[in-house]
Amino acid sequence: MLCVVGWLVAYAAIIYRGFADQTYGVPLAALFANLTWEFAYGFLLDPLGDYFHTASIFGFLVDAVIAWQVWKYGAAQFPDSSLGRYFRPIFGLCVAAALSVNYHAFIDLADPDGEYTGFGINLMMSILYIKMLEDRGSPSGQSMYIAVGKWLGTLCAWIATALTVTTTPQRTWPTSWSDFTRQALGNRSYPLTPLINVMYGWTFLLDAAYCVLLHRRIRAAGMSPWQRF
Repeated sequence: MLCVVGWLVAYAAIIYRGFADQTYGVPLAALFANLTWEFAYGFLLDPLGDYFHTASIFGFLVDAVIAWQVWKYGAAQFPDSSLGRYFRPIFGLCVAAALSVNYHAFIDLADPDGEYTGFGINLMMSILYIKMLEDRGSPSGQSMYIAVGKWLGTLCAWIATALTVTTTPQRTWPTSWSDFTRQALGNRSYPLTPLINVMYGWTFLLDAAYCVLLHRRIRAAGMSPWQRF
């Protein structure tokens, strides 16, 4: 539930800031990957099969609003380049490419829960948020609520995955924090493999760094970090 709350706050702030600043609040490559991940998981792979597949349909609809903001405002971010002139055809091409890669990644990686693909996209998003902040030179399209919502939402997603491998129907909660951490980090099988733990570890650190950098950038722009939704 906390995972959902964190991401709902982030999504709401992304959409709000996009309209307020007339830009988009998710790095382009991350948006293409996330939009098509939600579509593949919600509509193509066991649609309505369980709560998570159903929730992905809602996630796709929210991502579609952000994609519309990219469609509307994206070209203006590249005014003197070929990317700006051909932005919308490139947009469509990137969505098609991302969907084909995501769909086959689910299948070829034997990733029915979307752990490899989901945490991989999250790591890419964390890297690109820092790059977007530096490229724009301003907090345009960004807020602390987006940064912290993503950070906490992803943390809770990792904890939820870790609980599936550290608990049983008979023992529904870890006996201690240290035991939970040891078992989670030492797990070797899907859905929590060493690769997934490594991807999440770097995501956590990069999200923390982004929060610090964004906070400084907002203050440098003469704005209050927590009054800017």
